[in-house]
Amino acid sequence: MSSLADTVLLNANIITVDDRFSLAEAVAVAEGRILAVGTAAEISAFAGPDTDIHDLGGRTVLPGFVEAHGHPTAEMNFLGPDCIDIRAVVCGTAEDVLRKIRDAVAEAGPGDWVVAFGWDPLLLPDLPPMSGRLLTELSPSVPLSVMHYSAHSSWANDAAMDRLGITADTPDPAGSEYCRYDDGSLTGEGKELPASMILMGPKLEVNDKTFNRYLASQLARMAVAGVTATGDLAFHPGSHGPVRSFFDSTDAPVRIRAYEMSTPAGPARSAGADEDPMFRQVGAKVWTDGSPWIGNIETSFGYQDSPATRSIGLEAGHRGCSNYTAQELLAIGRQYVPAGWQLACHVHGDIAVDMVLEVVQQLQAEFPGTDRRFRLEHCGTITAEQIRRAHGLGITVSFFAAHIHYYGDVLIELFGERAQAWTPAGAAADCGMKFSLHNDAPVTPENPLLSMQVAMTRLTQSGVLLGPEFRIGIEDAIRSHTIHAAWQLFSEHEFGSIEPGKFADFVVLDRDPLQTPAAEVGSIEVLQTWLAGRLAHQTTVIRAAACLGDEKCS
Repeated sequence: MSSLADTVLLNANIITVDDRFSLAEAVAVAEGRILAVGTAAEISAFAGPDTDIHDLGGRTVLPGFVEAHGHPTAEMNFLGPDCIDIRAVVCGTAEDVLRKIRDAVAEAGPGDWVVAFGWDPLLLPDLPPMSGRLLTELSPSVPLSVMHYSAHSSWANDAAMDRLGITADTPDPAGSEYCRYDDGSLTGEGKELPASMILMGPKLEVNDKTFNRYLASQLARMAVAGVTATGDLAFHPGSHGPVRSFFDSTDAPVRIRAYEMSTPAGPARSAGADEDPMFRQVGAKVWTDGSPWIGNIETSFGYQDSPATRSIGLEAGHRGCSNYTAQELLAIGRQYVPAGWQLACHVHGDIAVDMVLEVVQQLQAEFPGTDRRFRLEHCGTITAEQIRRAHGLGITVSFFAAHIHYYGDVLIELFGERAQAWTPAGAAADCGMKFSLHNDAPVTPENPLLSMQVAMTRLTQSGVLLGPEFRIGIEDAIRSHTIHAAWQLFSEHEFGSIEPGKFADFVVLDRDPLQTPAAEVGSIEVLQTWLAGRLAHQTTVIRAAACLGDEKCS
């Protein structure tokens, strides 16, 4: 690395997120990496005649945000131009949703397939009960597929099922199902991946003609939120080649760490074969149970009798189940763990959490001696005791705290008192766990600052406080979207803090989160996003200045 800086960020409030959570005034960058961090006087020694100097005017700099649990190669299709966005946060009313679907069917040409993402009867309870029959009524001849906003369920009309060749005799894909009526006929619904993806048809499959454009648009959207690295926790092995080609040919604004969708057959690739700093596979994802919004999470308690429960087609007292037995989950782990892959387990229900903990403990006994960093994802109903046990086993958690903001009021209707302890990140902080927060986009929009706010306040949109004992502080909130998230992705040596030798991945904010009330952190504006010393996004032009130290900038 050069002894002179290519770029200097000067007159900044730099929160380094190093071990001491220290502050600095300036940072020097050379060849995409951090050369030095310190005072303006210290950093001036690294500036030469060709150094690009940016006076930030006292603005706050953090490490680039890390989205530990995202789905960029899926979201680029779900929210791409070939898919209708019918999420409640976009449409606003049930009639808007149905109008969008009807209009798309009316405009469809021969051979077209209409797909829509974001069906949400919880936030839009006026929506009719969803089924394949409803979609056939809306579109008798044009294939039509609709996905629930959680992506854990989708539906297809008769024309789509015919095009896919799925009949009552078609076997269920491993870990998922094609739902059936009592007489054995298909309802048109697919629950859990891969069934839910299969029913969406070819428009959500990898397409060589649109892949680069869609992924570039998706990563640019993430950079706007200050994200510089993301996990991809539903990565299709067939996407490996196209994603590799994309990064080889593009100055992308966001790094990807991929987790392929697990199968009983085991990994599609060998571990440790790729050390590219922009894109690499680090693990595998398994969906232990499903989504609280469709009722297939395995809990020790039932759903409440409420309009919200009835709106998703469930009865009072309903309890879901896991997608796998302990032995089936263990068999999958035995395929991936000895092959060197990290295992990330989607799990919401407390009974399902117990099963995962038992299985991981068994896998650790069978394959000891390696830093596996087993992950639990989302963890809606995990208990504080289970968190302590997980920490003792060396297991880490990524919490979907944003649920509290978007669906906290609904959670109270669905689960009553059990909603108080939803995603209890504070219990992880109390025991010293390196945990992360995530948005699980496209389920909720990428917004790390809002996730931090929610984990600190635990306030629903209506202002109800859920489980105040599980709130976290600002330093833990920042770590959860920077260094701890990077650690979960096996990338803490590359990014997640502002320290010499690491990549110059930064986010510039209009306010200091350390000095901002917790309830306002989500409204902090991302002004710039830097990746490897390159400006990847900016909403405000912060002028460059040919000055250092105490000299005035002109």
